[in-house]
Amino acid sequence: MIFDADTREILELVRDFVDKEIIPNVGDIEKNNNEGLEELLDKAIGMGLNALCVPAEFGGPGLTNVQTFAIAEEVARGDIGVGTTLIGNCLASYPVLLSGTHEQQAYWFKTMLEKKWAAFCLTEPDAGSDAGGVRTTAVEDGDDYIINGTKCFISNGPIAGIYTVLASTRPKAGVLGLTAFMVERDRPGVSIGKEEDKMGMRLSCTSEVIFDNVRVPKSHMLGKKNRGFKIILETLDHSRAGVGAFGVGIAQRACEIATVYAKQRKQFGAPVANLQAVEQMLADMEIRTQTGRQMYLHAAELMDAELPFTLEASIAKTAGTDAGMANVVDGLQVMGGYGYMKDYPMEKIFRDAKILQIYEGTNQVQRGVIAGQMKKKYTDNGTKKAAPAANPKKAEAPKAPAAKPAEAPKKVLSGKALNILVCVKQVPDTNQIKIDPIKHTLIREGVPAIVNTFDTYALETALRLKDQTGGKVTVLSMGLPAAKNALRECLAAGADEAYLITDRVFGGSDTLATSKIISTAIKVLEKKNDRAFDCILCGKQAIDGDTGQVGPEISQHLDRALISYAVEAELQQDGETVKCKRESDEGYDFYAAKLPCVITMNKTPYDLRYPSFQTQRAAKNAVIQELTSAEVVVAPEERGLAGSPTKVQKTYTPVREKNGRKIEGVEGPEAAKKLVDLMSAAKLL
Repeated sequence: MIFDADTREILELVRDFVDKEIIPNVGDIEKNNNEGLEELLDKAIGMGLNALCVPAEFGGPGLTNVQTFAIAEEVARGDIGVGTTLIGNCLASYPVLLSGTHEQQAYWFKTMLEKKWAAFCLTEPDAGSDAGGVRTTAVEDGDDYIINGTKCFISNGPIAGIYTVLASTRPKAGVLGLTAFMVERDRPGVSIGKEEDKMGMRLSCTSEVIFDNVRVPKSHMLGKKNRGFKIILETLDHSRAGVGAFGVGIAQRACEIATVYAKQRKQFGAPVANLQAVEQMLADMEIRTQTGRQMYLHAAELMDAELPFTLEASIAKTAGTDAGMANVVDGLQVMGGYGYMKDYPMEKIFRDAKILQIYEGTNQVQRGVIAGQMKKKYTDNGTKKAAPAANPKKAEAPKAPAAKPAEAPKKVLSGKALNILVCVKQVPDTNQIKIDPIKHTLIREGVPAIVNTFDTYALETALRLKDQTGGKVTVLSMGLPAAKNALRECLAAGADEAYLITDRVFGGSDTLATSKIISTAIKVLEKKNDRAFDCILCGKQAIDGDTGQVGPEISQHLDRALISYAVEAELQQDGETVKCKRESDEGYDFYAAKLPCVITMNKTPYDLRYPSFQTQRAAKNAVIQELTSAEVVVAPEERGLAGSPTKVQKTYTPVREKNGRKIEGVEGPEAAKKLVDLMSAAKLL
């Protein structure tokens, strides 16, 4: 299959995320008992990787099956545990997509996106491949059903906020008595049992989920009563191709690790990659990988075309996962003793790969399904039956334009939707810059540019205010056209529009002149949009020698209230006042100001959100609007015409702090004891 341009762009963004965020970190996360996993998953959520199957009308990306499974391969290439956690949301959602009403789908995806995670509850101690062995019951009681039973080996079980649950509504009827339900985690009677200690796939959580007299309304029943087995079969048909993609992801990673090692490792005076025996193994690994990839993509194409795909899904699952297992075996052999050591990633993916041949229906079961489909496919005289034709009406219908992703519901306070401006600037990476010892100016040549760190704090604060109130976030910067890169970063994170003041007339402006120019540009934008900015945010501007002058100067030029050195900002219930947490010598104090106002951000305990591939793609092609001296009219003596470069004595890069750990589900002395135990284990006590 040749991917279209849209799919290639999506996969490039996901691959970049996997290479930068997943692959370099998962080894240490596993060794440190999954410390840092939550932060990694939060970035993946920001990327939108937990919502791949969510339709556009419910706030998702509205991807095709081909795109979803290709993304699944890329994520699994990074780590199968992370992939299982993220794509587990798709498995749990398939029953809702296949048989839920529009209202049920809207409720399911709203809950899933709010709670982050979902889980599919089918397997029980006596019901794995044999769905007829389900012992969990759902008994009708008025307008409700009461569910009792225990599910085991449930991926995402401990973290899910909502489950799809298969229960028997007609005991003794086997698969003919199964019914599917939506069950929220916070319903009385839902609890988590044993959490499994797995050989591999350790960056996903697997547990029992216990239902003890859990009451759910009849409106939570999916499809018809006693027809749940059909939903199971269709769900697993969809998910199996995805598991095949997981196997291909591991197969691909094994190819990469083994080939790079073989090219670098020398024996008998030459790289082992030149040995014929090694060449044969590497070639077989690549053949398996590419073959498995085409199998799952073919199944996905059939799904998108609404053609039968049961046979192809089982083939994709079997071929892909067998390829993954075979490749890690051969890859480890290529690496010899080093491949067996925990210092090298092959050992980890060797342990991870095996589960793929087991879950979502063992590969032995898949071969039974394949054989059964073959018996239906071929006539008694050995000729192939005609393939079913696609629905001609569907085939002829023009492709509908992709729906715009629905915005998440906003909690608007007192009807006030804020109009927020964030001032940002592109600066040289302070980890790499040097200062001219004579001129005391920054040496920028050859140094990559980034968004000023404190400005990213300001932007994240603006986005959080927008999440709270609705409204619009505009970013404004000043500099050469290259500064548009910084603005695209802001748009990718969630800003709505961007402007750049770019004109050689403003070259050489010092901090005070810059403040005057930006203030004038703000007035221009407010006049253009016929609305004042409710809140203007900017960072402390530490790159300019820690002066922190820009925000206060803008406040003075615009005659608006100022709160400086804030670490948090929140709109109050009246919708007219913003309250800020501010650093002081004694710790923290709080200041409030009426809108409109200016806030300078010092630092915060949170980072800029990770951009989703939807917003990254939009930002890549967004038009950055330019403002010139013809629009931003500033007197020559106020714009640094003669040039007055800022003198820099030092630079400062804020230290990125690790997030703390939460102690949940316990109170009082028990919580205190757990805190002491954690601090003792961390050698803090």
